Amino acid sequence: MEIDWNSVGTLKHTAGGYDVRTGALRILVTAAMQGHEGDVSRMHVEMEDGTIIAPEEIRRLALVPGRIRWQD
Repeated sequence: MEIDWNSVGTLKHTAGGYDVRTGALRILVTAAMQGHEGDVSRMHVEMEDGTIIAPEEIRRLALVPGRIRWQD
């Protein structure tokens, strides 16, 4: 399955009830995994199309090759 890393969504803190940031999926996965807002198990991503990405899926996406592309 092709992942659209540029699709827009919002990283949300489930326990705190607030939005962490809105942006491209590649950025949201990175932000969730960094842990500045707490453990990823307390977050989810809500995409513009209404799709919810659960914490387990965020962890899986973080390991997908090609998420981070290096610029020359």
